[in-house]
Amino acid sequence: MAIMMAAIGCALSSPAGAQVQDQFQILHSFGSAGDGSGPTGLLVLDQEGNLYGAALGGVDDGGIVYELTPEGNGEWTETILHNFPYNDPNDGYFPTGVVIDGAGNLYGATTHGGLNGSGTVFELTPGANEEWTESIVYNFCSLPHCADGGDPFTPTLNPGGGLYGTTFDYPGTAFELTPGSEGWTFNILYAFCSLASCMDGKDPIGSLTLDAKGNLYGETLEGGTTDGGTVFTLQPQPGGQWNEVVLHDFRCAGPSRRL
Repeated sequence: MAIMMAAIGCALSSPAGAQVQDQFQILHSFGSAGDGSGPTGLLVLDQEGNLYGAALGGVDDGGIVYELTPEGNGEWTETILHNFPYNDPNDGYFPTGVVIDGAGNLYGATTHGGLNGSGTVFELTPGANEEWTESIVYNFCSLPHCADGGDPFTPTLNPGGGLYGTTFDYPGTAFELTPGSEGWTFNILYAFCSLASCMDGKDPIGSLTLDAKGNLYGETLEGGTTDGGTVFTLQPQPGGQWNEVVLHDFRCAGPSRRL
């Protein structure tokens, strides 16, 4: 098994002939004792300088969420916050990454598992004794004909404490999850392939980007003028509606499907 590595390196300036190894530091090497392999998504940083991320593998083969803590001597310690069980309907598996809110809670998505086998959005909440509690925010494919989509990507936090995200399958949605006193409310912002020949895009891929005006931006792997994919924006409208605008059509047919 190949050992995958997560690392951060930086160099503000480098003299001529400087060695690459002087600018690069391995923080943790994955692949031993069930600590995960094949890190997925981006790393996120909390206010104390700890790093959080997700990976595949783990003791239950369904992936992990981990924390890397700096020890002050150049060393970093990995802590497994959650092990995802493979093919357990009470949890998801194969996490895509995490985001962190101002209270230190982590949110992420799994591409598989959950009650309907089509992935989940989950929350990890820190508690006493450095223990973390996982809760499932949403199980995908919960609507008839999987109208809510499946195979989600890492969500994006919004200023109100909610989450925006996309799903890749059936043939993809953009969604919002809003927290409330009785749990989370799921809302479809846009269902892709709504126009003839999927001119509006199909199979959105990756997380959404939110701008200061509340517009969302993303990409689709397929659809558009020549079925080569699109870059799109979703713009909030009065009454809670959203308008999709294709910003760019990629004119290259035959893209590869997501693995």
